Amino acid sequence: MDDMTMERWQDPGAPSKQGLKVCGSLTVAQAAEFKKALLETLGTATELQVDLSGITEIDLTGLQLLCAAHQSAQASGMVFSVNDGGNRAYLDTIVGSGFRRSAGCARGNAGRCVWVGGEC
Repeated sequence: MDDMTMERWQDPGAPSKQGLKVCGSLTVAQAAEFKKALLETLGTATELQVDLSGITEIDLTGLQLLCAAHQSAQASGMVFSVNDGGNRAYLDTIVGSGFRRSAGCARGNAGRCVWVGGEC
């Protein structure tokens, strides 16, 4: 298990566009720290990109936090995206946990979902 590191960035040309790059392990052990970073970013951005291309592992807790952040962003009119960079640890966990979708959920997000699409 690798320690988790996070780097928060802001687009100099559009300060409300922000990102959060996560590297290492994103599991229940890091959930509180990841949740705090998501909430802080969601509170100041109008667009948030979470970059998971550098994670080495993720569990259901990490996936659930991403889903909850996406739901919160959608409810407040924010743009929320996940960049996995083809990361196998992330993609394999999505498939293995049953999070993979071919259509968005029925929670009023107009069919948008962070689990739809991408290569597996």
